[in-house]
Amino acid sequence: MKKLLLALCFFISIDTLFAQVKFDALTYSPQMPKAGEMVSFKYNTELSPLIDEKKVDVVVYVFGKKGPVAMEPKITKNGNVYSGTLKLDSTDNCIAFSFSANDAKEKDNNAGKGYIIPVYANNSQPVMEYFNVAGSLYSGYGEYLFGMNQDAEKNLTILEEGFKLYPDSKKRVDYISNYLYALNSAKKKEAEPFILKELNFIATNPEIKESDFNILTQWYTRLKMKNTADSFRVIVKGKFPSGNWVKQEMAANINKAKDADAKKAAFEAFIKAYPPVEEDKQTINNYKSQVASAYQKAKNYTAFYEWSKDLTAPNKTSLYNNTAWYMALDSTDIPEAKKLSYEATTWAKKEMTLPTEKKPESLTKKQWDKQRKSQYAMYGDTYSFILYKLKDYKNGFQYAKEAAAINEFKNPEYNERYSQLMVKVTPPAMAKKEIEQFVKDGVASSKTKALLKELYVAEKKSDKGYDDYVAKLEGAAKEKRRAELAKEMIYEAAPKFSLKDLDGNEISLAGLTGKVVVVDFWATWCGPCIASMPAMKTAQEKLQNDKVAFVFVDTWESVENKKQNAADFMKNKNYPFHVLMDDNDKVVADFKVNGIPTKFVIDKTGNIRFKSVGFSGNDDALVDEVTMMVEMAAAEMPVRKYVK
Repeated sequence: MKKLLLALCFFISIDTLFAQVKFDALTYSPQMPKAGEMVSFKYNTELSPLIDEKKVDVVVYVFGKKGPVAMEPKITKNGNVYSGTLKLDSTDNCIAFSFSANDAKEKDNNAGKGYIIPVYANNSQPVMEYFNVAGSLYSGYGEYLFGMNQDAEKNLTILEEGFKLYPDSKKRVDYISNYLYALNSAKKKEAEPFILKELNFIATNPEIKESDFNILTQWYTRLKMKNTADSFRVIVKGKFPSGNWVKQEMAANINKAKDADAKKAAFEAFIKAYPPVEEDKQTINNYKSQVASAYQKAKNYTAFYEWSKDLTAPNKTSLYNNTAWYMALDSTDIPEAKKLSYEATTWAKKEMTLPTEKKPESLTKKQWDKQRKSQYAMYGDTYSFILYKLKDYKNGFQYAKEAAAINEFKNPEYNERYSQLMVKVTPPAMAKKEIEQFVKDGVASSKTKALLKELYVAEKKSDKGYDDYVAKLEGAAKEKRRAELAKEMIYEAAPKFSLKDLDGNEISLAGLTGKVVVVDFWATWCGPCIASMPAMKTAQEKLQNDKVAFVFVDTWESVENKKQNAADFMKNKNYPFHVLMDDNDKVVADFKVNGIPTKFVIDKTGNIRFKSVGFSGNDDALVDEVTMMVEMAAAEMPVRKYVK
């Protein structure tokens, strides 16, 4: 049996001399690459977690003026060694390698630390821009790109090293903004005096800029020092009477406008004051889409088409698809919805096979191909739903089948549309067989299961025995998911927290010791969070007792009165959740959350046993998953050390 060696990363402190970053599995030359140079590299799978993989995919992310550029260099394989070269641009500042196999299901990210290499200046020190980029990789961007771990302390250390080498970098808005977030994440409850010191440094700078005032108002607001934040808002308006804040306020008027004509007037006032330039193109498209949507809601389709006609194809088709979907859900103006959806779907299908849009430089060709297929599947799913509403089952079935197939029949929502149309156009026995498989695989929604029941009753002339029949089908999927969860089980001390609920009561994790605690991070603006709440309500009703507690942590909100905003949301939706307010976003940072909804299941001794990110759209699956996680955490399953 081959011995697995995990790669380790280290570098010498800049207090001495910044040395070459070294790894076990990855070697490269020159040892201190500079902008504009050719870099060669070798990756040895004998020294990596991918030791048994027959084919490894190599992607190199190079950061510079263009942002992250995903390079797929030509690779030569000699035994277990993969070799390649890449050419750095004159503005490049950081290199990051991604190694994966089996369609990215298996990854080597240097034991979570990432394969990150600075680009050096002529004095053998990393260029100034490296520190900001590398810090962002450790603060979550690296997790998004190639699955490395978040490390708040590493992010802070890198930024502080950059400040030592380049003191003037602290005057840059992007650097100091990232540094304040790093302080807040790494030092947690002890961060405030450090942050106040930096804010004072900014405020007393005789060369203070308008963008600096934005940081001051933002952070004093976060620190609940409203009077101080308001005073800086007044100062910036006096110091910069024609500053960018005027533009921001005019843009906010577009968002705030309630009806279509008001949005139109606010937009026209905005572009009259600020004639669009090329870099504003996407922002202007977004505002036009807002105006168009408002006219659609008012059923003024002449104005809707007028405001959407000049949008770029991606913006227009996205608007058309979203609009058509909600029209179909509400069963309003279905013929008009069909028209919109058909245009979006037709464009997406052509784009999937013969793209006219340029590949984003941050994506690999494989990622871009997958993105275009997913877009077509989404638009095709909408169109199939509209055709179902119009009773055009035959044509709708073809689009639904394509959408479900692109997602490998693993998306419960797409499977639902496919099943609804399948029972209309295929023999009952054929439809029943396919839907049974969805249930067995755990990718059937409640509506899909309802269709199966209808088929069962039609065949048996009774619902007798149905519950046992479907339980047997579901049993395999549940056992499979339970086995998967056992492999995903972690053991990590949960960050201690104490937050106020909507009634002003202080709720701490320590106060819940002895209970299994489900912590759900969410926000009122988060669509997937809201979509998951009916299932979470069912899970809470099923599981909550004197041994299980649910808390819903409202975080990442930008509204002024966060507590009232959350309370109004809960009242309007009639959800019985125990909401805790993470006003300063500290707890979400402590838990290293990179996207919401994210749920944690914490055992009775205060250790995280499960982490679940996102929502698949399948209510039943979420209820089952939360139930299994709670049961397994309560049963004190065998400990597996957590390695991401």
